[in-house]
Amino acid sequence: MNARANRSMQELLGPDAESPERVSSECPTPLAAELQDGFKEVNGCVVPKLFDGGPIWSTTRPQVDGEDDETGFECSLSKIHVEDFAGSALPLADIARLGIAYALQLRVALLRSFNSGVFRIIIDAQLPDPDFDVNGGVCTVRHHKVRAGQPWLLDDLNAYKLNGVMVIEFEAGEQ
Repeated sequence: MNARANRSMQELLGPDAESPERVSSECPTPLAAELQDGFKEVNGCVVPKLFDGGPIWSTTRPQVDGEDDETGFECSLSKIHVEDFAGSALPLADIARLGIAYALQLRVALLRSFNSGVFRIIIDAQLPDPDFDVNGGVCTVRHHKVRAGQPWLLDDLNAYKLNGVMVIEFEAGEQ
């Protein structure tokens, strides 16, 4: 497992940003429950095992590289708002820690579901910004399978100035 965080996430979490395993928060029970059935692949996309949306690509929804591709579909489908499960008004650092705890549970669920493939989990904590009337307190987690030619993030995580970003990458089959 490889984890990296931008400067904003490092400032938000301190030493916890260096290694997600150090995060002492527990994954909220309703979030962990979302993962218990695992995942499967449909039309090349990683989806929850209970996904019954039929085929992903069709004549009314064609696959378009760089616009509507597998990575984009997975990121849209898998996006959760951690603050919706926090239960109270927590500081952003605590919400981000809950997001990381969920990400670690998500990693386990993906590892149980697949024998191969490289996966990426993205934890994104939106920082307060009075210029845009953003109060912070928003943290999303999403995942996708890593594919050539289908980037979701910039390589330079520090380019995201208004977000604390952590990326966890791992290969199914690794210990």
